[in-house]
Amino acid sequence: MQIWIGTSGYSYPDWVGDFYPRGMRPAGMLSYYTRQFPLVELNYTFYRPPTVSALATLADKTPAGFRFLVKVPQTISHEGRPDDLPSFRLAAGELARRGQLSGVLLQLPQSFHYSKGKLDWLAWLADATNDLRPAVEFRHRSWARPEMPEWLESHSLDLVSVDAPDLPGLYPPGWVQSGRRVYVRLHSRNAPNWYADGKERYNYFFADAELKEWVNAAKSAAARTDEALFLFNNCYGGQAAVNARRLTELFCERAEDWTVIAPFAETTPVQRTLFE
Repeated sequence: MQIWIGTSGYSYPDWVGDFYPRGMRPAGMLSYYTRQFPLVELNYTFYRPPTVSALATLADKTPAGFRFLVKVPQTISHEGRPDDLPSFRLAAGELARRGQLSGVLLQLPQSFHYSKGKLDWLAWLADATNDLRPAVEFRHRSWARPEMPEWLESHSLDLVSVDAPDLPGLYPPGWVQSGRRVYVRLHSRNAPNWYADGKERYNYFFADAELKEWVNAAKSAAARTDEALFLFNNCYGGQAAVNARRLTELFCERAEDWTVIAPFAETTPVQRTLFE
């Protein structure tokens, strides 16, 4: 099993001075990031559809082997409008052409409840993005049904596991999978802040004991898993980068039958105040 670890996004001003060296400008962030992690999840594409040239420019700043996960625009995932799908496919396809696309993420809103009509829509979207390795993250608990993993696998959709508060109506946390690849998004366990505005939802630092739960889960699922992706979305103040680095260490410390993918660029010394 291959283990890939990264963060949800990388261009955050409040990471400067903690994760990024002081004085670093946004233009230099991705190159620095690639010296720490082997993949990144692009979140900006949720708010505005990417262009071919924009994703090509990002790819040009990364070493061979580095991978991207690209979030589907909210016009598709939240508004159900297909207008942006052709241009999104072209843009994500540029990364696929370069061998750097790990997949696309369809994050659905909590208002998206299970129904026959919603299943039909998912099946249509899965068919429309099949060549881009789509994954779906449910937010509403109604999708936590025993038959869903098999249905998703039949439509070549990866089921996203979440680390989030176990709240009524919210999709339950924990390891789930619909095929031989697992996609984990670690958000927060801060239940009081989950419905807060802005970044407070993701203002959370995962303790070692919490991270080890995922290491143990990976060990239990190793026989049925080829690849596991762990993306930290607790991006408030650089906590995601710290936790991603620590999870990498915890996986490396375990002498198991897995390969932890290292950064593809030369690693620079890390900040002791964060990582040691």
